Amino acid sequence: MKSYLQRIGILVVSILLSACAASSLPGYQNAYHSYNVPQSLVDRIKIKFHEHGLARASVARDSTGRIQLIGSYQNEDEVDEAFIIVQSIVGLKSTSPFYPQDIKQKRWEIAAGKALDAYTRDGGPRSSVPVKRALVVGLNHFGDPYHIKEIQGRDDAIVVQDYLKRAGYNVTTLLDDRATKANIEGALNALDRSVGPNDDVFIYISSHGTPPVPTSGGGDQRKMSIIAYDSGGPKTMSMTDETEFNLYIQRHSVPDTLVQNVARRPSHTTRVVIDTCFSGDMLDDIQDESTAYIRKTNGGKPEKAGISLASWTTSDFTSKGIQFVGDPKDKAASGQKKSPPTAVDRNRNGYTIITATSPDEESLGPKAGRTFQSPVDGQPLKGSFFTQSLFAYLGTNNGRLGPAFREAQTFTSEKAVEVTKGVGHQTPRQFSTISDEQSAVD
Repeated sequence: MKSYLQRIGILVVSILLSACAASSLPGYQNAYHSYNVPQSLVDRIKIKFHEHGLARASVARDSTGRIQLIGSYQNEDEVDEAFIIVQSIVGLKSTSPFYPQDIKQKRWEIAAGKALDAYTRDGGPRSSVPVKRALVVGLNHFGDPYHIKEIQGRDDAIVVQDYLKRAGYNVTTLLDDRATKANIEGALNALDRSVGPNDDVFIYISSHGTPPVPTSGGGDQRKMSIIAYDSGGPKTMSMTDETEFNLYIQRHSVPDTLVQNVARRPSHTTRVVIDTCFSGDMLDDIQDESTAYIRKTNGGKPEKAGISLASWTTSDFTSKGIQFVGDPKDKAASGQKKSPPTAVDRNRNGYTIITATSPDEESLGPKAGRTFQSPVDGQPLKGSFFTQSLFAYLGTNNGRLGPAFREAQTFTSEKAVEVTKGVGHQTPRQFSTISDEQSAVD
């Protein structure tokens, strides 16, 4: 009897420990939470599917009660639309991230094949002559001021642009009405075609972001799109239906995969800094059964989220050697002898991704036109807490991005708690293969 009870006790403890471990993983904090999505919302999802021509799309409830996509889809564009419909009606947390299996045409595989064909046909060998290339995008104003609120992206982008020009970068800058979908996509494609193995690349984007949707990678891997100047709709566009608005924005925004395409290119260093989030606060005053359920699931709060770093750290990037600094897989860290650098290697490749937020957070700053004090010299700064403090700290760290990021991370986190009176949180994230000593942006 004693032995039997001991075994039962061990089993119970094991289950509890497993639950704790799973709940600590990104994206799975609610894995053991039971969701009770009203059937009326499930019916609304199916109606929306029918309205948008998703005749074979359907949904079911997963083991925790979240709404999971099932059925058949012509391509991944239809899958994206289906995810946006579900997330708009029941929220991110109640939407299962598992990708449907029956997709006739895989969009990303076709796009990758076309890119490879184009590179083979007209890309040619990349120049080994070092060039510093940068793309900076920032918006304060949008062509649709009725539905997309003003932010401080242009103010941030100007600071970044000026710093990079002083550091010797050839900078392409797109601000406000020049930051259209066509112009941003054109600039990213041009950068993609020109990056060489010895180039230093810097991409900075400050705008709104769309609600992230799951990817075929599964788990918590998500992709989002960047809202351009012309992503919004006409003044007459109805705001009584959040789903229709989200679908419209998604179709007219810039997919983050274009940024990732550039980041995949072999280079001396590639740095990507994204200061964006998506925000549903323009829809806060619409109180219906759907928004009431989402607020209840989110602890009474409206839904807001930022870029998930998981979308940037998938297996797609293993060719760039993405790993945490000091990871044993790094030859230097593991004691293995490194090969001497070649003439075209210029040391080694390095890769840094920085996001202004962690998942489910907003990127914060003062209201448009207002300022806050610099943490370095007390001077007034206009823009987001993170970007402005990051580039202020670069000046006191001899341009070293690693130490500057950590100081900006601390400042931003404390500032977010201060301005939201403890309600909001913002923790910037960095994923890098570049050591502090080699992280100087110069």
